[in-house]
Amino acid sequence: MKRYKPKKWFTYTRLFIVFLIIFTLGKTTNVVYDVLNTKNVNEDKALERALIEDNKKDIYYQENPVLAKYINVPEKGFNVTKDNKKYEITGDDYNFFVAVVASESHTNRDDILAVMSVILNRSDAGKTPIEVVTSPGQFAGYFDGYYLRYLNDDGSLKTSTALVQEVVDDALNGIRNNKYYSFRSWGSTSYSDKYIAYYGNRFN
Repeated sequence: MKRYKPKKWFTYTRLFIVFLIIFTLGKTTNVVYDVLNTKNVNEDKALERALIEDNKKDIYYQENPVLAKYINVPEKGFNVTKDNKKYEITGDDYNFFVAVVASESHTNRDDILAVMSVILNRSDAGKTPIEVVTSPGQFAGYFDGYYLRYLNDDGSLKTSTALVQEVVDDALNGIRNNKYYSFRSWGSTSYSDKYIAYYGNRFN
């Protein structure tokens, strides 16, 4: 019996159809893969944005650890900010300045920064920080001589001013916590109810 031998054109046609099917399936698979891959990438980006948004405050403080040392009391006008104008004070002027700040502030990191912020807010108008604290009738810690208790006989700072020095350095390097221009002692209850430390200063 004679064996049937398919014609060449029929064989080629079948091969072409098979190739076309494989090509079409492969293309479809790539399209599906691309769609799924794009969807996954977009979902990952959306999740990343959501995580950043949810943890924005923590991330900000991780990137700027100095800010984490101070508290915010926005309802009373205290918001910690960085990148404010910087000032440099050195030598005896630095010791004198720290002593004045110590005499004007409560023994609290945030109140010290609040006093420093007021001084530097005034300095932004054109005076040096030293000129601000020695202006006539402005800072009792200076004109009443209270600052002297924070200095040794040789003009160096007493060890009790270590925290004040730390906060003064932060403030001189651009950290502030308010936009006020004046303050009075805790007892001046009629002056203001804006304070950041209990028994600290009242700011306005």
